[in-house]
Amino acid sequence: MRTLLTFLSFFILTFSFGQEIELRGKYGASFIGGETIEFVGRDSFYFDGFYCTYGVHGKGRCEIHNNYLYLYFEKSKAKVNRDFIKAPDIAKVKSSDSVAILNITCIGANYTPIAFATIQLRRKGKTSIGTMSDSLGHASFIVKKNDFPITIETSAVGFEPKQVNLEEYSRYNIKIFHKDVLINKELNNGEVFVYEIDELSEDLISMRPDNSRERFRKYRKKL
Repeated sequence: MRTLLTFLSFFILTFSFGQEIELRGKYGASFIGGETIEFVGRDSFYFDGFYCTYGVHGKGRCEIHNNYLYLYFEKSKAKVNRDFIKAPDIAKVKSSDSVAILNITCIGANYTPIAFATIQLRRKGKTSIGTMSDSLGHASFIVKKNDFPITIETSAVGFEPKQVNLEEYSRYNIKIFHKDVLINKELNNGEVFVYEIDELSEDLISMRPDNSRERFRKYRKKL
């Protein structure tokens, strides 16, 4: 499948010692955490990672002109608030027993359970107790009436910690939603990245961001 427009290939022909070069597949930077650009379709691309960060991604169309690579990211029609985190879902069941059960489920991005999250209960006038969630993000505690009020604190690698306060003695089923703090940014607002090309072949692109004084980076084709 040809992944670069014919006119681009002919432009590269004059740039690369008279040899026609066709870009297709993934090209990755040679430094740790560098971005990966995958040329697909005709003049389309997928982009992953950016300047030693992971989780930045996007797609769009591309072109080469006057020894520069232009990446035009597509513009999304709708704005999505990815920072919105649902409030805890707390279901309370009155209990006349001397003890009650707190069922807690930790939930992350895309409503997936957070396995092995740390869950702490801070009880009134008593030492804290804690445990870890299972593979389904679930944990349970047995509490007494004089344990209240209770503060539930949850934490896990890659997620913002959360806190839930319970004032009234009861049985509870609680779902706690967490924001993913790992970078997960989608470039979808018509951004344009421009790279200055120093060397180009089917297996290697040597380039650097436009107007940059840094050395040219080598992006090698991945198998």
